[in-house]
Amino acid sequence: MKEQIRVPVTMMRGGTSKAVFLAQRDVPTDPQALQRFLLALFGSPDVRQIDGLGGADILTSKCAIIGPPSRPDADIDYTFVQIGIDQPTVSFEIVCGNISSATGVYALEEQLIPVQEPVTTVRVHNTNTGKILRMVVQCVDGEPRVEGDSEVDGVPGTGAEVALDYSGTSGATTGKLLPTGQARNWVYVSKLGREIPVSIVDVGTACVFIRAGDLGVTGTELPGQLNPAIYEMAEEVRQWAVKRCNLPSSGSLTPYQILIGPPQDYRTISGDRIVEASEIDFVARMVLNGGAMHKAFPGGGSVCLSVAAQIAGTIPAEARGTHAGPARIRIGHPSGVLRIFANVEHSVDDEWAVREVHFTRTARRLFDGTAYVRRALLQMA
Repeated sequence: MKEQIRVPVTMMRGGTSKAVFLAQRDVPTDPQALQRFLLALFGSPDVRQIDGLGGADILTSKCAIIGPPSRPDADIDYTFVQIGIDQPTVSFEIVCGNISSATGVYALEEQLIPVQEPVTTVRVHNTNTGKILRMVVQCVDGEPRVEGDSEVDGVPGTGAEVALDYSGTSGATTGKLLPTGQARNWVYVSKLGREIPVSIVDVGTACVFIRAGDLGVTGTELPGQLNPAIYEMAEEVRQWAVKRCNLPSSGSLTPYQILIGPPQDYRTISGDRIVEASEIDFVARMVLNGGAMHKAFPGGGSVCLSVAAQIAGTIPAEARGTHAGPARIRIGHPSGVLRIFANVEHSVDDEWAVREVHFTRTARRLFDGTAYVRRALLQMA
């Protein structure tokens, strides 16, 4: 094995995503060395990621690095990494809400903290945002439960519920709940030749919300159904938001680009279900630079969307038809419906504050094993 190194790995599913989980002690500490290591481990860049562990999809080309807590109010540190597929990119700019649901399960199974029955609360320090996330994991017989009656649209069957508390994640990306100080801004879109309204909100993950209708679509489209011009316009809006929020121009993911439409019937990506307008508060589609659409909906994005829906004047509140709360916001996404509870308060001095944000996922360990990484790919170019 002189030409390859052995790396202990665990594959976890969290919500509608999968990720390779690595112990912090097993990865390089130098940032450039870490980037080469992760690209080699995942088999990137390659559209199929055929020579690595990547699943050739944005929802499965993910990594979670777990280590001991670096602050006293946490039980573990969690660093999320999005690995490029056909591009040699390694991004630390977001926290994945779906994968974060698996971090508490992983910590308990690895005996990083003791199990308490019937539930154990795991305090997770997300190093990407510097925020504390709380995972409430159901446990039985000294370990996390797997079986249960919790359903997640986009995941077959049912499983044990993992409750996620993102209440303390306002300003995770920009430092402010409303980065521009306003619920709505106007952005000039060159392909349209006019300005359109957008809303930027930052809790969990910063998002820029765009009326689907302003780009000439309904918001009920599925992956593969949008023409390239839609992605180009959404990216132009994102680039404007990056500059307006003083974010690094090198990023390619944040703020998330979310298309919003009013409640309406649509068929899910599986083709076997019609989501009715009465089941949802609005339709939402996350699109990405390069022409891809999230097949379900990102956890961090759902946190932000549920809060935005309770702030008067935002695009989501407009589509919902009200900003009244607290409420369980119902998001219509390509795989079904995601329900997330939020409580946002408006103070007398015209400030908005997030009091609660909670949602549930299911998560489980898929396999443990040893990955083999080619030494030649770890060398400096």
